[in-house]
Amino acid sequence: MTSPQCKRYETCNAPLCPLDEQSLKHGIWYPDEEICRAKAYGALSWIKTQRKIAKRASRMDRYFTLQMLKRNCIIRKGIEGLDPDQAEEYQLKK
Repeated sequence: MTSPQCKRYETCNAPLCPLDEQSLKHGIWYPDEEICRAKAYGALSWIKTQRKIAKRASRMDRYFTLQMLKRNCIIRKGIEGLDPDQAEEYQLKK
């Protein structure tokens, strides 16, 4: 990503960036991490989901992948992501 594509490029620390294909393909996001603030991408469903999770997550030490954020589900208080100390495949099956 180059700076002309996004005005917030220099100051943004969001681990999942709509303009960075690598971060979307392999990135993970914790509920206490930054969320993309670019107005052009604020309407993306997974960014809206990040905002909801950030407000309702019970554990900040559990992560979410883009595929998890894109799922159509109800976000309730106490939602938890995946444990970084366990195998991801096993947790997703569970």
